[in-house]
Amino acid sequence: MMADVRLPLVSLLARTPHPAMPHAAPHDRRPARAFTLVELLVVIAIIGTLVGLLLPAVQSAREAARRMQCSNNLKQLALAFQNYESSRKQLPLAYTNPNGATKFHSWAPFLLPYVEEANLVSQYTFATEWWKSPNREIVINQLAVVQCPSTPSINRIQDKPETTPPNKTGACGDYFPPTGIHPVDANGFLAADEKVTGDTRGVVCWWSDGTKATVAGLNNGGPANTSNRFNDIIDGLSKTILMAECAGREDVYRGRKKYAVDYTGVSGKKIRARGGAWATTDNAFMIGSVKPWDASFGDIPTPPRINSSNEWGHAFYAFHPQGTNVAMADGSIQFLTEDTPLRLLCTLVTRAGGETATAP
Repeated sequence: MMADVRLPLVSLLARTPHPAMPHAAPHDRRPARAFTLVELLVVIAIIGTLVGLLLPAVQSAREAARRMQCSNNLKQLALAFQNYESSRKQLPLAYTNPNGATKFHSWAPFLLPYVEEANLVSQYTFATEWWKSPNREIVINQLAVVQCPSTPSINRIQDKPETTPPNKTGACGDYFPPTGIHPVDANGFLAADEKVTGDTRGVVCWWSDGTKATVAGLNNGGPANTSNRFNDIIDGLSKTILMAECAGREDVYRGRKKYAVDYTGVSGKKIRARGGAWATTDNAFMIGSVKPWDASFGDIPTPPRINSSNEWGHAFYAFHPQGTNVAMADGSIQFLTEDTPLRLLCTLVTRAGGETATAP
């Protein structure tokens, strides 16, 4: 008897070749076609174009973030000034009396406890100069709150040689309080009907006994300045600049061209944007001058205006495109464009000039 062998239908179908589907030989399968050189170049060109379109947008977004951080720094400093004045009933001097008990100190050490740096300055003494021990070990510390993140060189150090050691050494900052208007130089760039007269002091002016006509941003024959108070600002807190940018010091920038600091003239010219260290008494200045730190470098070739130069006494300087941040005495932050007229800058800097203009 023969065995009944039954195969599943699926097995039979699998073994039966379909007449319409002949088996394909393995060697008939062709590999996927590769890019030609022309196609590859086209793809690269497209990618390059997209990157070129996106890069400015990315850079713009990054600068917007840096500018916002800069605004926040100035806001913190402005609030610190307000808290200091509320506590002490006066603002710090931009430069203390060099003949007094607190000699050769800027506004910064007075203000630091109000920006959460009380521990840092707890050992700071006003009985000796800012660049001498124990102060020099304190002022070498870098402080983010006084640095604009748009500045190309962050964490800079001023190390100015002195005839009598030690050097004037300290960590640099990018902000300063305008002490007033230079009573001679600024008027040289203003029309006859725009001349600055009367009280040319800024909000945070430096100490003066009134004997030097061009010291402390005072007009010729102006009053002495032994204290600063918000009550002195008769032009209005929202209409008067408290803090501004002068970034990149001690290196010099004229326009966007950098000249590395050269204290001794190794390059043939002595080059310095005076006032880099946040603790130095050179930090603050009155605006309106075109004079360099040393005559060998030559005068600043442009009239005083925003982003023209970061040299001491000139104007405001920042690395933001088209302008600079400023903090008003009421704590608000404004952005002044590079085309802001010099006369308007003078109006916004003086605390009691009798003007009524506001920031544009």
